[in-house]
Amino acid sequence: MILTADRKYVLNGVTVNEFLITEHNDNNVPMGYDMKGNRIGITVHNTPRLGEVAKTQAEQYARATYNNNMNGVIVHFYVDETGAWQLLPLDVSGFHAADGDGPGNRRTIAVECIMDGSGSESDKKSEENCAKIVAGLLKMFDFGIKDLYTHNHWYPQKYCPAYILPHWNEFRKKVEGYIKEENAGIRQETVNKTLYRIRKSWDDSKSQIGAYTNLESAKSVCKSGYYVFDEKGNKVYPLEDMKNSTSNISVELRQLRKGMKGKDIEAMQAILIAKGYSCGTYGSDGDFGENTEKAVRNFQTDRKLSADGIVGEKTWAELFR
Repeated sequence: MILTADRKYVLNGVTVNEFLITEHNDNNVPMGYDMKGNRIGITVHNTPRLGEVAKTQAEQYARATYNNNMNGVIVHFYVDETGAWQLLPLDVSGFHAADGDGPGNRRTIAVECIMDGSGSESDKKSEENCAKIVAGLLKMFDFGIKDLYTHNHWYPQKYCPAYILPHWNEFRKKVEGYIKEENAGIRQETVNKTLYRIRKSWDDSKSQIGAYTNLESAKSVCKSGYYVFDEKGNKVYPLEDMKNSTSNISVELRQLRKGMKGKDIEAMQAILIAKGYSCGTYGSDGDFGENTEKAVRNFQTDRKLSADGIVGEKTWAELFR
């Protein structure tokens, strides 16, 4: 299964695909420790380019991590010539420095730069992206160049980053240059997408077994005793259970139309989403806007109702069918 990023953002000019294993730990990948307030710097690694891959080199490594095929190694970022994939929150430690419970593993953010040492354009671009990501992270946490480490620093037996170490000082100078870039340490968000989380209940975050931007993907993973929730904590799947619980929701089945707001609109949107009709980026937000009207019209058309975009008695009846 090729991974789909839950979020995308830009850091120092590099596009980062965020797919946090903490939100997708279906395969029991060992997790690190809380290092909020204890971070001391960034550790750079090299990992070899793979052969032919389905998507990108960084996605392939991210997927191997998600599938628990990395022999216990987990890093924060994989970087290639196309961009980066982030796998851990920046306040959770990884397992990457081979120093056990030492400061490399427990207190630094790990960045893996994917290269083969050939000096190819792909290698050069990967290293450039790596330098930009590292600079952005150093700036973000108010670190200096002295807080940039090699894997070899923590574990001298390992000559890593093997392809960057021969010109490490040059790499450091490149990073120093990128730190000076305007907005270097600012995470610039791209389009925000609704994230569908699979839990036993909304309040039981520890029970979460997955989080997906695609509702159908979330529904396919959802198992007995679990439910799919949108960003607002509304239960959107299984639909039957949601129908049976509507008696506990105090809403008036008034006629709904574009421009209106309310809890009944939020409930209507949740049902539409559960039936596969997108209400836009913000999901079931209780605001009957253009995207919700479009979803209502599409639903009405599919149910052979008058596609006027107004939720009246007949449309309500079909929604609860």
